[in-house]
Amino acid sequence: MHNVHQTMNSQDKADISPASRRKPIIIATFAALGAGLTASLTSVALMAIWRLMGGVPTPVELFGDHLLKLLPAARFVDMLVAFSPHSKTTPLGLALLGMIGLGTLLGLPYAAIVRVKLPATGYRPASREWLVALLLGVAMTAAAIVLFWGETAQNFLGLPVGWAMLVTSLALLADFILYGIVLCIAYRFLLPKRQVDGSSTKASERRQLLARVGVAAIGAGAAGGTVGLIKGLLSNYTTYDGSETFTSNGFTAPITPTSEHYTVTQNVVDPVVNLAVWRLEVTGLVARQGTYTYDELQNLPSTSRAVTLECIANGIGGHLISTAIWHGVSLRMLLDKHGGSLPGARYIAFYSVDSYSISLPLDEVLAVDPILAWGMNGAELQTRHGYPCALSFPAALARRIPSG
Repeated sequence: MHNVHQTMNSQDKADISPASRRKPIIIATFAALGAGLTASLTSVALMAIWRLMGGVPTPVELFGDHLLKLLPAARFVDMLVAFSPHSKTTPLGLALLGMIGLGTLLGLPYAAIVRVKLPATGYRPASREWLVALLLGVAMTAAAIVLFWGETAQNFLGLPVGWAMLVTSLALLADFILYGIVLCIAYRFLLPKRQVDGSSTKASERRQLLARVGVAAIGAGAAGGTVGLIKGLLSNYTTYDGSETFTSNGFTAPITPTSEHYTVTQNVVDPVVNLAVWRLEVTGLVARQGTYTYDELQNLPSTSRAVTLECIANGIGGHLISTAIWHGVSLRMLLDKHGGSLPGARYIAFYSVDSYSISLPLDEVLAVDPILAWGMNGAELQTRHGYPCALSFPAALARRIPSG
């Protein structure tokens, strides 16, 4: 009898059609993709909240900033032309869609690793599923921090560099852990369930339908919330980018009025700096490190200087050139106040709240003695010109570098 039973089992397995074998795989695939999409949309909604409420850069912005550093200048110009007139929002939008698509596809390896047997027993994920989801979130966080480490120092509220890096890293961890948790729960909810003993078929089907509708509602709500948050953020879109300074009746004013000063910005939305958290930091290879609040910066000995700025993209006869009176603190004086640079110092680096950073030879910088300007044409700096503090270089090194 035992041998006969084995033969019958083997025969039954042989009678299973290829379509029947593929059905569980197809079901698991669609469930994984649906769970991945829901998790992605939910995570993106949290990213938008961090960005709007805490000034924390989104992974999309971190990716964009990282990519721009790697692009050759000619390729960058080609992209500006290709995506015109939406040279900033279109690439960011495509990167956002790419991130959502990648998050959706990550549901497939998750499903392959957890290998939930169908039909599933219940809606509660097993320990193995929780563990895989959390490890996935941690792995995604680690990858993002390693890849974007140079960009994590930015914070659009003006947090000091160290705090900005910590806050950005913690936000990434929260984003991707949320992704893993939602992926884990949504995948379980979307899988077909084994009927519980004592329950009717209709009741079981009703519970499964409600679970799937719930997952769809979470995804739709997250998508709608994200769209609303992005619209709120873009309400402050930098529409003035590329504004030019024109002559009046063929006459060029020796000092350009602030309202007519040309402006070119890398930002889609300029930082809204909170002076309660913003600090000017003097760190690195200096004898004595230190920080200054905005009021402390303004109370330092200051000077004024007329500086003509010209955009690197300004052509012959172009209008991306202006002259203003910049008022602030001499960089040389500030370094002397901190005991000067140490013998090993060769370069000086500047970091801003909007992720712009640059390093230049220290000797060349000190030779022209730039100023850390907090005033422009007798008034406080405007946001579009680098509020609360802009680094103003005269002569050949002239360029605006907002100071973080």
